[in-house]
Amino acid sequence: MTSMKGTPVSTFNATIRTLMSKSVKDACAAFEINVVDEAPVVRKAMAINGDYLAGIRVSGTKFSGAITLSMDKAAAKSFADKIFAGTPAKANEAMLCDLVGEVCNQMTGVVQRQLGQLGCKLQVSAQETAQSPSTLDMGPVPEEWLLIPFKVSQGRGVLGFGFVGDLGIGSDEVQEDLSDARNITFF
Repeated sequence: MTSMKGTPVSTFNATIRTLMSKSVKDACAAFEINVVDEAPVVRKAMAINGDYLAGIRVSGTKFSGAITLSMDKAAAKSFADKIFAGTPAKANEAMLCDLVGEVCNQMTGVVQRQLGQLGCKLQVSAQETAQSPSTLDMGPVPEEWLLIPFKVSQGRGVLGFGFVGDLGIGSDEVQEDLSDARNITFF
């Protein structure tokens, strides 16, 4: 990966970074799962990867994009253990994949409510789930993706947000450079 240091990150200001981190924390809290968040990262042309993947297309008046969620098997099982505690449900592959889709729905709902309070009406599609990124169709390919990595119990996940256009919520600060030339492996 080439170095992206020095490239201004104009798309993802403090409001968006905070909003995306909050969506991870709020969704995990709803499932009574403790989360440890990590510093956000911006990547160019990010493709999601992990054991279980989910994506939801999003759009507004002047933008279109996607919110994605990827989790490793341990993170997905952490959610399954909480959600299905005391039931005979088995954590099979299809169930874990669907469960990650539901968590992605929850996180996207928080984003939708928060953006709505800022005057940005977010329309969402039905979520798609997969175990291979090549089977997810997330629409237009954004130039940059904001990634919010997090840890739960033994596992890890990454919430991603990318869009083409303008959210219309303004600029709230001098932009930080969140690009990172390291080859970060989240899982």
